[in-house]
Amino acid sequence: AVVSTQSTGYPPQPQYPPRPPMCPPNRAPPQGLAHGMRVHFRCNKTHKNLRLMSGGVNGMGGKGKYATFQVHVLGPGQYAFQNADGGWLAVKGSRCTGTNSYRDPDSFFLLHLNQEDGSISLECQSVPGWFIAIKKDGSSKIIFADRKPSTHFFPEILA
Repeated sequence: AVVSTQSTGYPPQPQYPPRPPMCPPNRAPPQGLAHGMRVHFRCNKTHKNLRLMSGGVNGMGGKGKYATFQVHVLGPGQYAFQNADGGWLAVKGSRCTGTNSYRDPDSFFLLHLNQEDGSISLECQSVPGWFIAIKKDGSSKIIFADRKPSTHFFPEILA
């Protein structure tokens, strides 16, 4: 029997899978939003932030208390969003609005990650299959489909 005298590298080195790419700063991690995070949701159509003020939702927000939301994780993929003014993002019937009630079922949302552009879509649990959307003029509506660009929001995590 012939024994090779060439070194094969001792001890053998483990082969690890490649590291996943790091999430860019101030972007939501790929698995979604974590409880307690404060975020702005930049609207795809207006390039401004989603805001809730005076019971209405629109896509013309800046960086103030109406457009800053705290994330509340209610269960797997289930979220509620409270702005810094104390209002909760909600859908009542066919309109996007707010509520002051904690744990109001109209304020529960399922989070959908859009792999193509890294955005998220918010599906209203009180009306399954319907998503919050922002039109070019900044007004809000709900539509049946998450593939539309008007339903895409880019979360910006705040320190």
